[in-house]
Amino acid sequence: MTFVSDLNANVADSIVMGEIDWNDLRYFLAVSRMGSFSRAASTLNTHQSTVSRRIQILEDRLRSRLFSRTAQGVVPTVEGQALICQAERVEAIMFDLKRQIAGGNNKLTGRVRIGTTDGFGPYWITPRLPALSQAHPGLLLDLCCSEFDPSLERLEADIILRLGDEVQEPNSDNETLGHMPFRLYASRDYLNRAGTPTTWDEIASHHKIILHDYYPDLGPWKPWADLAQHPQQVAYRTNSSAALVEATKAGIGISLMSGYIHTHLPTLIPLTDPPGWQRPSLPVVLVYHHDMRRTKRVEVVIRFLRDAFRAWVQNDLPIIT
Repeated sequence: MTFVSDLNANVADSIVMGEIDWNDLRYFLAVSRMGSFSRAASTLNTHQSTVSRRIQILEDRLRSRLFSRTAQGVVPTVEGQALICQAERVEAIMFDLKRQIAGGNNKLTGRVRIGTTDGFGPYWITPRLPALSQAHPGLLLDLCCSEFDPSLERLEADIILRLGDEVQEPNSDNETLGHMPFRLYASRDYLNRAGTPTTWDEIASHHKIILHDYYPDLGPWKPWADLAQHPQQVAYRTNSSAALVEATKAGIGISLMSGYIHTHLPTLIPLTDPPGWQRPSLPVVLVYHHDMRRTKRVEVVIRFLRDAFRAWVQNDLPIIT
């Protein structure tokens, strides 16, 4: 037998004998996916020392070194690569079991995790959640804000509500609730200092801009993306929607932002659209796993978010457009 097949036998025997804790495998997979003990600790919401200790325990039990340390982080050894395949099989079984158990839970209590972006989460979802909490005080609403989608299949979230294309998640449903328009914004302080532009040429000639790294660059997004080709114009750039909002509030320059900010922060001034420009927009997508949809608490939150967006379209969208 090779050392890889020996490892596979060790893993199988250890699982059967109860010697391997599922949490050790969960920590192992997080490190292998993140390439770093510190980043794995962040995703697991624990300390780096805890992750290191779990990996050491697993290596001792399997009598194999699972990771090699490099200047860029950690990479799985050959034995580690072999373990990934088996650990992912165990992970799939565990998550399937958890979803089935959760799917049969008809109580309106417990945690519901909502995955979203760091702009849409604090500025659109959060202001609407008090109504949900008052109607269902037994719910714990856990908002996971990131520019990267959590995995529904791995139970990193129960629901995803985001701006952008549909999420390619196995065994999940996507609902496009509508579209969120974008427009140009600046603070009153900035406009008092620099003047109010009305054309792309005026913006290009006399103004500073604030960039978001993840915007598209074609179609109606192109005039804005073209400005980014001139470094002397860019005063600030970020991969965070929340940072984009705060930089605009601080008066650093002009930004292109989602229309939901219009009603949440009325101190920001929407600019007149440059002639001939059609404002860009992104779809608002609601995603949930087939199994979790049957859970009463998740079903209630799905329905609340769906109805809240429809109300926003009816009441607030006309103000923006």
